[in-house]
Amino acid sequence: MAENRASLIFQESFQTFKVFETLPFEIYGIQIKGHSKTIWQILNHLVFWQEYQLTTFEGKNDQAFDESISWKSTNSPANVEELNQKIQAFLSQIKQIELKASSFLLNDLNDTLMLKTMIELSSHLSFHLGEIILLARLENVYPQPEDMSGFLEDS
Repeated sequence: MAENRASLIFQESFQTFKVFETLPFEIYGIQIKGHSKTIWQILNHLVFWQEYQLTTFEGKNDQAFDESISWKSTNSPANVEELNQKIQAFLSQIKQIELKASSFLLNDLNDTLMLKTMIELSSHLSFHLGEIILLARLENVYPQPEDMSGFLEDS
């Protein structure tokens, strides 16, 4: 029954608003005054967190998530190739998460952990994407709110 699929709840919850596909390389390592992390560090944290959550889906996590380890990275990527590899890893994870969301039914009590994990992934992604968008807007390299509709419609 399609209307019982959790994917309907999470439809577009994992949209990335083209943030990583549009930011210039130079912005990733900028330390903005008043903010403790660079966009590169946030991206690395997201990849680490999402990998942890993907293994949660498979029942392979027997330890709590170590927040401090997830933030250990350089301030900026070494080169464009390293950046592109990390962005591709991130986007691949998003696809895997969306696939997981479409594969379980809400009335299956065994999927309580999966639903909780989906909620955590969605809210965590939303928080950090908002953070990245704000940092990029402060550097004038991401559209302002009133320009978002056109930006998102453009391929």
